Amino acid sequence: MNHFIKQSAPSSRVALNNYQREHFCSLIEQLVERALAQFEVRVTSDLPEDGWESFTQTREYLLFLTGAYACGFVCTDLRPDLDLDSVNRSPEVHITRFNLKQLRLYVHTLMRVERANDGFGSVVWDSMRSGALELLLRRLVHDGDLVEPL
Repeated sequence: MNHFIKQSAPSSRVALNNYQREHFCSLIEQLVERALAQFEVRVTSDLPEDGWESFTQTREYLLFLTGAYACGFVCTDLRPDLDLDSVNRSPEVHITRFNLKQLRLYVHTLMRVERANDGFGSVVWDSMRSGALELLLRRLVHDGDLVEPL
């Protein structure tokens, strides 16, 4: 048996557990709540387009980034090739229809692009403003089809 801490992300073949799902959902909730409070708006669509820079300095943002990895949504065997612009243009079309593998790919792509764009914009911010992250949260919390039957 291996008794070391693994230094890489898991494979997408490793199932997510309920604790990872619940924790990741709480991180999305905290992220959205922080953004709304920081910019004193009631809905994410009212967040300013240029608000990403100060937001990416918040504790909630940093926790969300590491949490996506810790909760198994970023995987070594996935390619970050989902069209995030298309998802953000019509998140209800995409997020509501994605299966768990596609939702995982969405978060994986979001995190990989976010890291690559460091200092030059934030796709996490864009996804929050478009409503995609809140739709993801609702799917993870309420969609029983994503959870293994007992």
